[in-house]
This record gives sequence, structure tokens and C-alpha cells, in this order.
Amino acid sequence: MAEENNEGGPAFAKRLKISKTQQETLIIVLIAAVVLGVSGVLAIFFGKYIGFNSKVIEAKDTAISDYEKTITNIGLCKGADKEGHFSDEALAKCNPNALDSTSMPGSLRYNVMVNMAKNADLESVARDSQSDCYDADGKKIDFQKKFDETDNDEEKARDLSMLKMCSALRVIPDALPAQANEEALMSSLNEIFNRSNWVPESLSPSGNVVSGTEGLSTIPVSLSVEAGSDVTMNVLTNIERSIRTFDLQAATISWSSQDKLTLQSQGVAYYTNNGDIVENNKTVYASNSARKKAGNK
Repeated sequence: MAEENNEGGPAFAKRLKISKTQQETLIIVLIAAVVLGVSGVLAIFFGKYIGFNSKVIEAKDTAISDYEKTITNIGLCKGADKEGHFSDEALAKCNPNALDSTSMPGSLRYNVMVNMAKNADLESVARDSQSDCYDADGKKIDFQKKFDETDNDEEKARDLSMLKMCSALRVIPDALPAQANEEALMSSLNEIFNRSNWVPESLSPSGNVVSGTEGLSTIPVSLSVEAGSDVTMNVLTNIERSIRTFDLQAATISWSSQDKLTLQSQGVAYYTNNGDIVENNKTVYASNSARKKAGNK
């Protein structure tokens, strides 16, 4: 019995084997725990990575869809599929100047170049056509047809300019000019006064241009009329009938000597600011905490 319990005996060898087995088992368990932990961390990381990239892809798809809707709504290109998507090949072939204006019904291009340009109601209130709108035989030139048939960009630009001047479209800049032209404003007022059989002593702007709502600004107008009641009423009536909007915001009427009516009023006339397509940038955040850290709610 004593020989079996010494350091070189069978019992010691058995205990040594058990000890090594426990160590190996512990090492395997530790390795497995490390692998499991790393796998868990990687799984969380890749899950967040995939989620973030899904948000990026979704934002890109939304931007592409918005661009495609803009192209279609304006009428810049043809070649979209049934779902309204444009392939790279269709975009590469896109040339707005090569499109027939009548080939994109429902688009902004079609509504302006076809519907509005030939609108009889607009034409009825438009100013008289200029001589450049007619050929040598006195026949009105169809600049819409010339615009659609030519492939030269310079000729298209010229035909488009003439189309605006020689069709019902010419009434639009009369009603709402695209710039703050005070001389044109005074000319419009003078035309109103002439139609009312009244000649003002002088005409001049009454103040500085003021920005109004988005895309719309105003020019202050000061109106002073001293004449008979019939003439004054004619002036007010013709201002009301004018295709260009004059918004009279304050007025004072008084009787003066020799049975004259004196009108003092202040108002504004409108014009549009230059409109440009604005591209917006969108930041995609991986989480709400990242958004809050960036200062966005």
C-alpha cells in the first residue's frame, strides 16, 4: 500500500492524468467562451453595419425616385419603364432639346408649350403681337413647330424666345414679371392712366423693393389722382382690370375745390424671384444616439 501512494506510484499517475484532463477541458471551455464572445460581438457589429447600410440604400433609392419623378413631371426625358424608372442607357440618351413638346402629355413641358401657349383665354388678354411674329405674307409663324423640328440648340433657344413672345405665353410676364423692372411698372401704370383719360404730372417709384413670400417680391407703388370723380373711378376700375396685379393697401379719398376728387393711395406690385432647383443633402445616422450627438432631434 505504501508503494502505491508514493510519488511514482499508479495513484499519482492517475491524479496527474485527471489534472491534465481538467486543464485541457478548462482551456477548451475558455477558447469556446472567447470564440462565442467574439462571435457575439461580430454578430452585433455586422447587424448594425447591415442595418446602417440598409438605411443608406433606402435613402439613395428615395433620392433616385425623386429625381425620376422630377424628370418625368417636367418632361425632360423619355424611356422610363412601366414603374417610372430610368436605366443608365436611357439617361445617357436623354436630350431635352431633342424632344417633341407634344410627346410628353401631362408634364410641365407639355402644359406650358402646348396647353398654355395655345390657350384662347390667355390669348384674348395678351398684348398685340409684334411684327416679328408674322411672315412676309402676314401669316402668323408657328414657332412651336419650328422649335420641335430643329435640332440646333441655338435655333431652339431663339424659337423658344419667339414662342413666348408670339403666343399666349406672352401674357405671363405681363401679369407677373420675372424681375424688378421699375421702368416696366411705370409703363404699365401709364397705360392704365391713358385708358382712363388722365395724364399724371409725374411717375416715379415710391420705395425700395421688398421681399415677400418665397419666390415672390414686391415693388412699392404710390398713386395720387386729383380729377373728377368719373376719371378717378375710371383709374380705379382700370387698375382692377389690369392683368398685372396692383395691391392697394391703404387709400385716402377727399373732395377738393372745383368738384375734384383727390385719391392718395399706397400699394405694391408683384414680381417673381429667379427660381432654381435646389438639391438637398440628407445625413443618414446609424442610431438615434448618433443623431442626438450630431445635434439633430
